Amino acid sequence: MPTKRRDAALNNERLIRAAREVFAARGLSATLEDIAKHAGVGVGTIYRNFASKQEIVESLYDAAIDSALAEAAEALQIEDPWEAIRTFFEVIAARQAQDRGLHERLGNSGPNEGTASRLLDTLAPLFERASAARVLRDGVTVTDVTPIFAMLNAVYGMSESNPELWRRYLTVILDGLRAIDRPALPVPPMDAAAFTAALGA
Repeated sequence: MPTKRRDAALNNERLIRAAREVFAARGLSATLEDIAKHAGVGVGTIYRNFASKQEIVESLYDAAIDSALAEAAEALQIEDPWEAIRTFFEVIAARQAQDRGLHERLGNSGPNEGTASRLLDTLAPLFERASAARVLRDGVTVTDVTPIFAMLNAVYGMSESNPELWRRYLTVILDGLRAIDRPALPVPPMDAAAFTAALGA
């Protein structure tokens, strides 16, 4: 690889890493100047690599979605169907809780239709296997993921003195999902079209 191209790639990687750290700590209100300072470069270097702050945010968001899909695939390797569901929710929730920018981005709007479809296709086997094993409450489906993370999103950062507070409410939610002599849920879940629309709202 020519030296200039190699240097450009290293700059890009350095800026993305700096942006991830800055947004995680400060949220999406952080500026390009904040990112440049954290990376130890001038703001002009950022503009030579990215057209806008939003482009950086979307790049990080896409990476987060890819990571979530990988986590779901990894959870499927867990033999116990309930433990697979629990692990998936805990890992993704922990990541969001530690990344202020990510949970702000998720709270603002979701992925496009293609990404929503990928999420459904990847997560569905987790839920189908747990349902078949009768460890999920009747009526719980993969489209319940979005409202669950929306509820958790409201808890992240709620208490500076208790940053792990979200774990309390994730446990309450998981208890509600688990099949332990519970009645059927009172209304049906979202269908795939409503799931996609909710993510894009």
